[in-house]
Amino acid sequence: MSWKKPRDGAGGCSQYNIYREEGNCSHFSSSDFSTSLGLEGFSVSDTSGTEEDTDSAVLYGTLRGSVVGLRYYTGIVNNNEMVALQREPNNPYDKNAVKVNNVNGDQVGHIKKELAAALAGIMDNRLALIEGVVPYGAKNTFTMPVQMSFWGREENKEAVLDQLKRHGFKLAPPLKGSECDFASKWISGRAGPSYSAPVHATVQLTPEQLKSEFDKLFEDLKEDDKTCELEGAEAVATLLLPHQKQALAWMVSRENSSDLPPFWEERSNFYYNTLTNFAEKKRPKNVLGGILADDMGLGKTLTTIALILTNFQDGKPLPVQKISSDKFYEESGTNSMNSVGRRLCKDSSNVMDPGVSSIRKLETAPLKYSSCLPKSDKAKKPRYSGNSDLGDSEDLLLQQTKSTTSIQSVEKKYSGDGPRATLIVCPLSVLSNWIDQFEQHIHQDFHVNIYIYYGSDRSRDPSFLSEQDIVLTTYNILATDYGMRGDSPLHKVMWLRIVLDEGHTIRNPNAQQTKAALNLDGHRRWVLTGTPIQNSVKDLWTLISFLKLKPFTDREWWHRTIQRPVTMGAPGGLGRLQSLIRSITLRRTKTSKVKGKPVLELPERKVLIQYVTLTEEERQIYQSVKKEGKAAISRLFSEGAVLAHYADILGVLLRLRQLCCHPRLCINTSSSSFSADSKTPEELREVLVSKMKLVLSSGSDEECAVCLESLTLPVITRCAHVFCRPCIFEVIRSEQPNAKCPLCRSELRAEHLVECPLEGEVDSSNEKKSDQEWISSSKINALMHALIELRRDDPTAKCLVVSQFTTFLSLIENPLKESGFTFARLDGSMAQKKRVEAIQCFQSSQGGSPTVMLLSLKAGGVGLNLTAASRVFLMDPAWNPAAEDQCFDRCHRLGQKHNVVITKFIVKDSVEENMLKIQNKKRELAAGAFATKKPSASEIKQTKIKEIKALIDL
Repeated sequence: MSWKKPRDGAGGCSQYNIYREEGNCSHFSSSDFSTSLGLEGFSVSDTSGTEEDTDSAVLYGTLRGSVVGLRYYTGIVNNNEMVALQREPNNPYDKNAVKVNNVNGDQVGHIKKELAAALAGIMDNRLALIEGVVPYGAKNTFTMPVQMSFWGREENKEAVLDQLKRHGFKLAPPLKGSECDFASKWISGRAGPSYSAPVHATVQLTPEQLKSEFDKLFEDLKEDDKTCELEGAEAVATLLLPHQKQALAWMVSRENSSDLPPFWEERSNFYYNTLTNFAEKKRPKNVLGGILADDMGLGKTLTTIALILTNFQDGKPLPVQKISSDKFYEESGTNSMNSVGRRLCKDSSNVMDPGVSSIRKLETAPLKYSSCLPKSDKAKKPRYSGNSDLGDSEDLLLQQTKSTTSIQSVEKKYSGDGPRATLIVCPLSVLSNWIDQFEQHIHQDFHVNIYIYYGSDRSRDPSFLSEQDIVLTTYNILATDYGMRGDSPLHKVMWLRIVLDEGHTIRNPNAQQTKAALNLDGHRRWVLTGTPIQNSVKDLWTLISFLKLKPFTDREWWHRTIQRPVTMGAPGGLGRLQSLIRSITLRRTKTSKVKGKPVLELPERKVLIQYVTLTEEERQIYQSVKKEGKAAISRLFSEGAVLAHYADILGVLLRLRQLCCHPRLCINTSSSSFSADSKTPEELREVLVSKMKLVLSSGSDEECAVCLESLTLPVITRCAHVFCRPCIFEVIRSEQPNAKCPLCRSELRAEHLVECPLEGEVDSSNEKKSDQEWISSSKINALMHALIELRRDDPTAKCLVVSQFTTFLSLIENPLKESGFTFARLDGSMAQKKRVEAIQCFQSSQGGSPTVMLLSLKAGGVGLNLTAASRVFLMDPAWNPAAEDQCFDRCHRLGQKHNVVITKFIVKDSVEENMLKIQNKKRELAAGAFATKKPSASEIKQTKIKEIKALIDL
């Protein structure tokens, strides 16, 4: 049984549109919106933050025009309603035609021919985004006015004004403050979308202010509706904490609510949207669900399991059969059966065939857990249905065995008409965590059907899937299936409920996995994420769209009514966002209070910095490499070639960082391999690209210059710069056909991108060689001193030793063995099965279980639970402070009984000390950029150059 990783269908370069529920929104997609109405390079459908997007657009001015042909179309509008303008180049009567659509996507009329001729050139060449509002005359029979505003990049303004002038039109200049207020200025006394006057300019808020803006969105929640508590159903085995009972009560009330969605009112037999002034007879569907945005470690998974078991149809619990254990002893004669009864077996060969409903085979063999688990734990674990492909990776779920017992299956549990199954989609890294949580939190006397939809021989029968209670799958599988147009089983089922775990995974609207998630059919929808907003308010749109919140399923209305007012700093904008978020989100942080007590009484967490002084010999090597590197870098500065040789610079910095850890790490200590002048441009390019590969394969946590986060799926450009694959594909897509590298403006082509080796794929011969003639280093000495002292004070204390460099972790193994420490290891090169075993071993409280876990920073990211550890030793600082915090949160979370002490080892007077200063700046910036604009490409460049100077002491 091999672990086959599904093809990654989630690259960011896809050019399909996001298809949405019919009749729920405009019939043109978000990418049409950016191409037909949009601006090259800052398409509104661009969320991975390439270039300066629509948030940096300026208002050129406004123009009054006419909409004609009203009597031929069914679409209706109200006075002061927003309308969308859409090009119609294939119109048989006029190739310049511009349609006018209402919020629902129904056509209201056309722009008058003479004006359309002027607008067509602007829209086709993506020079401006043109937005309309009907100020009055909405009930006219033949023609009505439309007030248009023109938005675009500063550099395109002249071209737009010229194009209009050639056709005899002139823009009225934007009124002072009209950038957020133009809609309500035209006719006094009419109720239009009322944006309050904006602040004079977008003021960069201090980090503290930003933090409070962010938290204000979620906190000060109305006490009444989010503090009542609800007990879980009988099938929930775990007692819920007060804050989890509150979340359960809130989630159940959201699912059973009949209120109108936010910003809708009922007025004289019409339903009226207060943001766009759109009205319709049909009642807009309420959102049965929302965003559970509790901080990491507060038990979102448990609360969701409780919701599934507690709230089925009509407010009743999920009808699951209760099993009496004695009956099972008789049937199976094996003690492991009492807990197996509630599940299908894990092996696909025993999953019943479609149509054979009366018999279900159940496997009796206990699961194979790693050897350091106590026996009693092994016997208790129940099993799942799924497929054998999980085998290699998830052997914790599956041990093939020949003995199977068949028992009468429960008859169909719910005879009503509605759907039964809940679909949970999560990243692969947390799949095993969900499985553990089901084991832990579902009472073993209840039979709950859980199917793991994963692996090549997964069941593709939609009727089989719809009969399950819970189907669990990953974003990759969802995207891969969706890629086979029309043949995705998950898209053929009407789900009772869809849950997106780590929901911020779908924040890029152009990624295949986002489209796949937005197109699932379900009655109730939930997003679980501790970070609903990672970079900017833009990240929320896909989540709101997934929840099917009308009219925001269409990107244009979200952008015009929420996103732009917020980023432009209109006070009314933030207020709107607050009322939207409050109505659909519950967020508590670790410090929030329930009935005056903190939600989570977590033990204290302390971060200490332990400075390390290099030995004389180490310092000499460090200084010589630094001197050489500094001379080369200052030469690049004087030639103005810094960003062209970015790989060289990262190479120098990497060598210095590795020398701080151990002299052996430095793969190629001579920096004279600085790309010499004698090389041809092609040779030079190859040298630089291979250098960049070396830097990345070392495990170093580099960052992407587009999204400013740690790299995901890194790729190297021909000019030897490195970006996340989705980010750079987005740049290429939005700047076609002349895409340029965001850092150096060199030509950028998808076919020139080079995939990067992952950590652990580098030649490990270095490691073997180092075994024979092992030497210590100042940092290893400092670590061993701390570990031995810790063992003396508390022999049972467990700790994590974290480094970005997997080769450094291998060097640390030696002294651990010599000093008699038992240790486990977890890094990116290990198969899923080995990872699960390492975690179980380390988490076990049995005597003789490992007290040290060697953890690579990247592997210590999402979804791991390492609460057995109460001490963390961070051997080397990361560029991105968030990557470190993620890692610390693995042990400082629900379930931690001890105070957590984190020690960061930093070499005095070195590049590491300078990295700390840069980290602190980043923390300040990351505190919540809400009403601030993303830095432009040129600002990012300047920051990079400043950082290089600071790091190398230039």
